[in-house]
Amino acid sequence: MIVEFPYSEFEPLKISEVHKPQVFEMPNVQFRTTGAELVKLALTEPIGSKRLSELAIWKKKVLIVVDDISRPTPVSQFVHLIIEELQHAGISKDKIEFLMALGTHRAMTQEEMTTKLGTEITSCYQVHNHQWDNPDCLSHIGDTNEGIPVWINKLVRESDLVVGLGSIMPIEVCGFTGGGKILVPGVSGQVTVDQMHWTRIDVPAHHITGKSENPIRASIDSLARKAGLNFIVNVVLNSQNQIVGAVAGDMVTAHRKGCEIARKVFGVQIPHEFDIVIADGYPFDIEFWQVNKALDTAGIVVKKGGVVIIVSPCYEGFSQTHNEILEFGYTSIENIKKLVQCGKILHKVVGVHMIQVSSVAIEKAKVILVSTGISKENTEKAGLMWAQTPQNAFENALLLVGKSPSIAVLKNASQMLPLMRK
Repeated sequence: MIVEFPYSEFEPLKISEVHKPQVFEMPNVQFRTTGAELVKLALTEPIGSKRLSELAIWKKKVLIVVDDISRPTPVSQFVHLIIEELQHAGISKDKIEFLMALGTHRAMTQEEMTTKLGTEITSCYQVHNHQWDNPDCLSHIGDTNEGIPVWINKLVRESDLVVGLGSIMPIEVCGFTGGGKILVPGVSGQVTVDQMHWTRIDVPAHHITGKSENPIRASIDSLARKAGLNFIVNVVLNSQNQIVGAVAGDMVTAHRKGCEIARKVFGVQIPHEFDIVIADGYPFDIEFWQVNKALDTAGIVVKKGGVVIIVSPCYEGFSQTHNEILEFGYTSIENIKKLVQCGKILHKVVGVHMIQVSSVAIEKAKVILVSTGISKENTEKAGLMWAQTPQNAFENALLLVGKSPSIAVLKNASQMLPLMRK
């Protein structure tokens, strides 16, 4: 069998048929209509809300919050439809601004903003990067019932209509992306991001992954509602990053309908766990911080004591904003918690990421990274194994697991929702 990867940097992997490898891919979901037409239909039939054009009447300032370059949402294909809705309500250009929801990711360049939004938007409207680490750009809107302070970008509080644009896909930290996540953690302050993520560490993964109703999502929804998210437009993408579903309306009810669509698009039946799991990170390949989505998926599929091979360029290394990964490396979950509690890992969101990775790479299986953007030295410093090519990684994996291993290849693992047979 020849396994090809969606990167020019890596040669295909050859696996002997003796090993009987199994390949798993997302369903090939296609629609006859275009993505823009699906979004337009969603806007005309909003879920749990009035039409955006009705909500916008008499508004003085509209803020459109958009997911950043780390997400593949093709916003430029449908953002004009949101503008048309606002214009229909009499909202002029000078009353509309855009805010890129970075979370704690690095700032987007002007070129990246143009790629995401289109030239017409970046040339005609103010577009801001969220500054999660700048107190002057944040506003405290109160505390949660658990005493967590809620800090949100000031532009959200200064606007009387806030619209969130993004996509819905499986994610380990809160079940699915989209909905209120565009504000929390998308445009939240560091302490809010930290505490929201930290509540995740003691909740079992099977209570979260692929479930739209869970404790973390409930917290996100509560905070985003409190911050003032009025309307969402969320799309669902297939493995070719084409829009195959769209919802618009209330940040909770519309999002839940979108999750139903996403489960059908991303769900893949997996018969059992495997000794060796090979996964690519596409399309989340900017840095390992994002490629971790593929590792989350592979971690569900791999047997305890098995091997996961992650293939991704990781163009910008482990993380542009969180150096703690290389400083401390992926280690035991108990040790990571201690590093957070004693303040050596300052940002809890980093601790959560490190726990996610370590739950697979330290607690369950060996992880071999094949990457052109991360050196052997840094990979091993982080506590992972490194291989120059997918073929080298596979040969090393065979040595680690012994004879007659079961082998799974997960294509588009970062987006896949593995549905394990009981």
